[in-house]
Amino acid sequence: MNKDRHYRLELEGLRAVAALLVAMYHIWFNRVSGGVDVFFVVSGFLITTSLFFMYKREGTIHPFSYIVKLLKRLIPTAWTIGILTFVMSLVILPLYTRQQNLVEFVASLFYIQNWQLGFSANDYLAQNSEASPFQHFWALSIQFQFYLIWLLLFGIAVIIVRKTRLKDIRPSLTIMFGLLIFSSLTYSIYLTEVNQPFAYYHTFTRVWEFGVGGALALLIHKIKINQTLARSFSWVGLFGLISGGLLFQVSDVFPGYAALWPVLSAVLIIVSGQQAGPSSATGLLRTKPLVWFGGISYAFYLWHWPLLIGYYELTGTETVSVAHGFSIILVATALSYITIRFIETPIRIRSFNIAKTAATIGVLALTVLISAFLYQVTLQGTMARSVEDISKSFELDTHPGAMVTTYDGTLEPDVTLHEPFRPNLQNAYYDRSVLYEDKCILGGNETEPVVCDYGETEKDTHTIALVGGSHSAHWLPMLREALKDEPVKITTYLKGTCRFTTDRMEEYPECYDWFNSTKELLVENDPDLIFTVGDVGDHEEKYDRVQPGFIDAWKFFDEENIDLLLVRDTPWYKENVLDCIEENQGNAKEACRADRDEVTRTPSPLSQVEEKPDNVDTIDVNDYFCDDEECHYIVGNVVTHFDSHHITATFSRTLAPIMKPQVMESLGIN
Repeated sequence: MNKDRHYRLELEGLRAVAALLVAMYHIWFNRVSGGVDVFFVVSGFLITTSLFFMYKREGTIHPFSYIVKLLKRLIPTAWTIGILTFVMSLVILPLYTRQQNLVEFVASLFYIQNWQLGFSANDYLAQNSEASPFQHFWALSIQFQFYLIWLLLFGIAVIIVRKTRLKDIRPSLTIMFGLLIFSSLTYSIYLTEVNQPFAYYHTFTRVWEFGVGGALALLIHKIKINQTLARSFSWVGLFGLISGGLLFQVSDVFPGYAALWPVLSAVLIIVSGQQAGPSSATGLLRTKPLVWFGGISYAFYLWHWPLLIGYYELTGTETVSVAHGFSIILVATALSYITIRFIETPIRIRSFNIAKTAATIGVLALTVLISAFLYQVTLQGTMARSVEDISKSFELDTHPGAMVTTYDGTLEPDVTLHEPFRPNLQNAYYDRSVLYEDKCILGGNETEPVVCDYGETEKDTHTIALVGGSHSAHWLPMLREALKDEPVKITTYLKGTCRFTTDRMEEYPECYDWFNSTKELLVENDPDLIFTVGDVGDHEEKYDRVQPGFIDAWKFFDEENIDLLLVRDTPWYKENVLDCIEENQGNAKEACRADRDEVTRTPSPLSQVEEKPDNVDTIDVNDYFCDDEECHYIVGNVVTHFDSHHITATFSRTLAPIMKPQVMESLGIN
């Protein structure tokens, strides 16, 4: 018993180091450290040890007792911090994040946040949205799911012992853990290659890490090494743990094979703990400050992230100074101690009737669900009224959007339009193409084109193919509005981050394979017209001219006798449009604008291409966002963008009457 306690001390120190690494990498390096993977290994080791000794004492596993103890340990801290974080999000975070924060709040409280984030990770716009204050709950969700899986595995092992002549559950557990490690690691490597963002949050890509900890707990008594080797293992393991986040861009390559680095580092430390002396890294991990911090590391992990998000929001910065970073760590430490001392510990050490405890937890869970549902209904009701108001406003000419322009194409002042702008702040972020709801735009590492049809799909029609990335996607509302009474089918071939180019995009290598597959499919389907974005509005110098890969793609389709209509990319702002509007409520129409020369190029790169193929037509609507000197965030009482460079569906629709003549001409419809 003393030996077990002695060993537990170094695991607390290991958790302390892992938690501090997670926080420091988040705060100062904006990177992921691999510390969470260490948590998983340690959790696997400890829960396996706990369940094994329960079996040795009782001769069986008591699932209800196990779950109640688990919930008493996890829920008080997680729910307290989760609820306070949600309150913080309502007070200081932008209005347009409320709906998503509510969804993630509920997902976090019920330990399914990893799946919520995993499915969102395939949404390019979600990847580039505001950081969620609940994002870090993904690790706790996987951990809780793992605890349930482990209960099932131990239950199976107990049944095997009872049905066979085996006297020990360790052989069957070792086999199951081995199969789980092999299959989970194999799947993790595969899915990370195919769809890394989804793999990052997937339960089964991470279970092998718990399995390693579990297998180690079963076998560690058989591992014997001398003190010199143990000391070396401990320091190598600690160095590996600290350096992992610097050697790998964890958020881009994990979990996969790269997760072996922190996992094996943790294994070296745990193994060395059996024999290493006080001069080892294990001895360092047993020191009182680290052991104490390990005791609050669970709460610290939960507190540090919302504090960091709050800091970003209140200061308006994207970097943290050394002094401010240490302040965040100190505040998180203090809050963690208070949470553990006055909330978790009193609940954890108190004896509860299992039935009453389960009923209490059920009532709390039901209360949260009902409250969240009512709040969601309120948000959805507001959104529904907003959409209805927008539809009516077109009839009343109070929200003309791009149509506020005069016939000579210059912007008129819209300050005489006294109606509130639409969509409102709470809904503007979600005012986007239906493509996202329909899952008609690929994300992640997917390269197999997905094709969706809109418009006239029943009769023999003309076909227009909308091709490209998210900047092509935001033109679907315009096309649907412009062609709603025309015999035209709109077919979409879209993937977030990708462009209509034969170039290899270094930051998104999967786009090359996607575009090659899409080219073949387009040639096979032979649309009457391809509508796509012809240049890149990003402010990097290399985009001052149209890249060769774009022109090569145009020439390819010229040879295939397929016409192209290229739209110039719309303004890319250097701030989130909605942030400016929220900060200047009451005066946003006047205050929220940017110098045209800073957000667009003059002349247009698209207009500078000297020898366009014969199949190419172009259209430029930037004058409907900008006057000669400035580009406006609100035009004709309509918000133009829902972030810094994607236009709202509402504003896209208001461009339909302006762009329709060119679309019809390029389609060959008179």
